[in-house]
Amino acid sequence: MSKPQAVKLADTSKPSEPPVKLTPPAPKKRRKVRHVLLALSFVLFVVAPVVASAVYLYTFATDQYHSKTAFSVRSEEMSSPLDVIGAFTQTGSNSAPDSEIIYDFIRSQPLIEDIDKELDLRSIYNIPERDPVFALGDDRSIEQLVAYWDRMVTVEIDSNSGVLEIETRAFTAEDAQRIAETIIAKSADLVEDLSRIAREDSMRFTVQDVVKAEERLKENRIRIREFRSEYQIIDPEADVESQVGIIAALQSKLADSLIDLEVIQSYSVEDDPRLPNIRRRVDAIRNQIADERAAVSNQSLNGKSLSEVIGEYEELLVDLEFSQNAYTAALAAEEQARIEANRRSRYLAVHVPPTRAQDSLYPDRFLLIVVIFACAFAFWGVLVMIYYNVRDRR
Repeated sequence: MSKPQAVKLADTSKPSEPPVKLTPPAPKKRRKVRHVLLALSFVLFVVAPVVASAVYLYTFATDQYHSKTAFSVRSEEMSSPLDVIGAFTQTGSNSAPDSEIIYDFIRSQPLIEDIDKELDLRSIYNIPERDPVFALGDDRSIEQLVAYWDRMVTVEIDSNSGVLEIETRAFTAEDAQRIAETIIAKSADLVEDLSRIAREDSMRFTVQDVVKAEERLKENRIRIREFRSEYQIIDPEADVESQVGIIAALQSKLADSLIDLEVIQSYSVEDDPRLPNIRRRVDAIRNQIADERAAVSNQSLNGKSLSEVIGEYEELLVDLEFSQNAYTAALAAEEQARIEANRRSRYLAVHVPPTRAQDSLYPDRFLLIVVIFACAFAFWGVLVMIYYNVRDRR
């Protein structure tokens, strides 16, 4: 028998992957050089700046003294029942509070220029000649002085109570206190100016209202005088009332005569001689009443009926009464504004006067060194990460 032939099966296994080429580890000499460079970079970017900053801060940086003060703007006003000038004298919800105005004023260039003229800020902030970092420097522009002012003067405001807290710094305790006192004085002057402007505005507006009301009253009185001169009558309503009174009196007499006639007819005969007389009197009264009514209805003045004249006169009276009431209200508002202007007191309430420091708290050397170290270390760490990232991608 022949031997069975072996069947060769196909190899279904996956082809073998090429071997990974491993990077040989760096020689010890290269690792050592790299570590040395990292150490040198740490010294260059971290240690050197921190040491240089510490040397400068503790050797050359001049001590700075501070002065603190706190105040608020207060206003005592008498309430006005007419509520006429409240919009011009009080600061309501639609406008900025007085404290916010003072806050912006303290940080403004005009105040800094004014204080510089009075105290010579450039000399005050240039006392340390060997400290170019914290001193202002010579021949600085007003913009640089404003920027330096923001560093040396800190202003905080409490939005709820309106209290302003100010901290001023200078290279002597006396200068810091003087700057704080000057800020308070200038702020008080500003508050006084605002109060004066408010008083002048309130008085000006009320006086204008009085003048307008007085002119309107004069015009209405002139119109009534011209009306009387034109129609030659003082009060057409009074004339009509007098004629109406005459008619009423005639009607009363007519009623009495009719009663007499009825009484006589009830107990006398038809040929009673009193009856004709009473009847003639009744007829005469009726005719007189008719004539009076015709006179009232047909009466005319300068081509106008009496009713038209009375209507025109009533319009003039309404205008006159309205102008009189407006004039009275304007006078009352002016008097009220005058009283409020005399009694109003908007002032600067200083509850923490400017202090004078005994020890220097600025510059905060330890804090500055910590901040410099943190920034330098972060910068060095970023550089190291960039270096390793680039090296790994090669």
